[in-house]
Amino acid sequence: MKQWAIPPLDKALANRLKDELGLPALTAMLLSIRGITNREEISRFLSTEPDWSDPFLIKDMDKAVERIRQALERNEKICVYGDYDCDGVTSTAMLYSYLESVFADVMMYIPDRGEEGYGMNQKAVSYLKEQGVSLIITVDNGISALEEIDLARSLGMDTVITDHHRPPEILPRAVAIVNPHRLDDPYPFKDYCGAGLVLKLLTALSGDPDTILENYSDLAALGTVADVVSLRQENRSIVRTGLFYLENSDRIGLSRLIEKSGSKTIDSNTIAFRLAPRINAAGRLGSPYDAVRLFLTEDEETAEEKADLLDSLNAQRQGIESEIFQAIHSQLQEHPEQTLKRIIIVSSPGWNAGVVGIVSSRVTERYGKPSIIISEDGDVCKASGRSVEGFSLVDAVFACSKYLEKFGGHPMAVGFSIKKENIQAFSEAINAYADQIPYMPLPSIGIDICLKPEFLTLDMLQQIEQFEPFGSGNPKPLFGLKNMQLDKITTLGNGKHLKLSLSRGETHINAMKFFITPDEFPYREGEMLDIAVNLERNEYRGVQSLSFIIKDIRLSEFDQSAVMYEIQDYELYRRNGRKDNILSKCPVREDFAAVYKYFRANVRPIYSIDSLVFHLQKSGIGAFKLLMILDIFAELSLIRYERNIDMLHVTLPASSSKVDLDSSTIYQKLKGDIHHA
Repeated sequence: MKQWAIPPLDKALANRLKDELGLPALTAMLLSIRGITNREEISRFLSTEPDWSDPFLIKDMDKAVERIRQALERNEKICVYGDYDCDGVTSTAMLYSYLESVFADVMMYIPDRGEEGYGMNQKAVSYLKEQGVSLIITVDNGISALEEIDLARSLGMDTVITDHHRPPEILPRAVAIVNPHRLDDPYPFKDYCGAGLVLKLLTALSGDPDTILENYSDLAALGTVADVVSLRQENRSIVRTGLFYLENSDRIGLSRLIEKSGSKTIDSNTIAFRLAPRINAAGRLGSPYDAVRLFLTEDEETAEEKADLLDSLNAQRQGIESEIFQAIHSQLQEHPEQTLKRIIIVSSPGWNAGVVGIVSSRVTERYGKPSIIISEDGDVCKASGRSVEGFSLVDAVFACSKYLEKFGGHPMAVGFSIKKENIQAFSEAINAYADQIPYMPLPSIGIDICLKPEFLTLDMLQQIEQFEPFGSGNPKPLFGLKNMQLDKITTLGNGKHLKLSLSRGETHINAMKFFITPDEFPYREGEMLDIAVNLERNEYRGVQSLSFIIKDIRLSEFDQSAVMYEIQDYELYRRNGRKDNILSKCPVREDFAAVYKYFRANVRPIYSIDSLVFHLQKSGIGAFKLLMILDIFAELSLIRYERNIDMLHVTLPASSSKVDLDSSTIYQKLKGDIHHA
């Protein structure tokens, strides 16, 4: 269940853009909705030419170029100091490859994820001194390495920082700090990833942007999409250009990896879901150097070997991730009270610290809440967390930092280390922080515009394709179709997918809902639904047609947000007995009878809470009442049930004897709490 976020459409503005610029109606509407409204912005957005500003407008770019050129002239030993994720290894490969091509004395250093962690460390700095390095160039890190850069200075080494992460108040004492997020940086575009910033550095060093784009935009596109930075302005140009060169790649290792991934087309989804996971797997389970060597090799045998290795590591990562996720799911089933908390925190020994961030993403998606997963190996444990839009998890972690050893992140993702003995106290403290908020942000899905189904045509796809590449800051357009009657449910793909036949008036469509079985689908034929869909092109025997891919479903003409807020009221009450918002919500005997009768008459493998409330609303039963009734029934052994966010599996015994509701301790407590509220 998600709240639909539908931006207001300024029809007058959309019509003006259509008339003045000669744009198709849908294109004008989408540009208006996404805030791309003046002539220059529209021209830049729709242009296929690179959108490229002078790199020397970035603060300290001149100093960085001067120091690197000096090192080249003096034949100094240079170290490219990178990172182990996809953005970091592409950044490392790009700069190392360029410096090698101009005959620099260059080496690379990427810290070990498990042993060293992210960024510069003093042991590595001392090692680089032993190797004869006199200039360190950081990529995708370094902005917070104050002590490490001071150590490098004391050892006679200079540092040039290229980093896109937010700077601290005090900047490191480096020769140059190339970071558009510096407060004193006037550069008009800020949202590069590490690889995008390296691309700007290479352009400044070479003075030949066309050649740099031709040679390195493929790797920059990989890093840009993988790091989930906004695909607007220059990032859009980087990815668009990079996708072209990826399709025509002369990097034999990258070509082999694309083959191993099974990708038939190359777009931003290919990078995000097929290539980036394989590249990241090297840093999580193997060595990030294997990914760099894959990019740089010119040997067919090595290319095949490294592509096979990354593909194998990714399969291994998927297996480990699934095992951890299933262990967490089992743990939460055994202790459902943990799912009542606003932030789900789960820890265990034996979990691979390299994949807990991915697992956290799955837990957050499954339960609709921020989550933190902790690997308990050793006295100091490593943790990773993911949030929901609108709740800054990094602020919550910072508020509880006294329990932590190291920590960092941003609103949607965090990482930290914590002593095992502090896990329980930290868990209580961060949930107490979250409980100060009246309501957590509701899960939402962004809808570009709601349209009548009869207006959707194959011609619209050409307009939508102008907005590619899609990604963060520029998602694939999502259309809402309201008041659609569900006429028929058909299974496809051996029961793994559903085809829904829907209609509104005289218009009939078939829409696909992937990765869901009939037993997991809570709606019934005949119900009125709103669906959110992506439009895709389908071709069969040379005939093209419009394909509808469902991303979300909800009941028509029903306030889902009220249901979601009542679920939060229920969870808050059940976990700490808080009495806010529960007046007039105590069920009476007629409510119990209505709920029991409904389940007896409508036996299904799964129910959605919104659908149940919709069908029970005439009895005055909302989500709070419904869930309390189910808890009381379960306590009295009248039913067994399991809740997964907004879905319910309910089992009724074949027969049951009469029970006294007043024998329920949950019911007695609820009545007492409401009486004293």
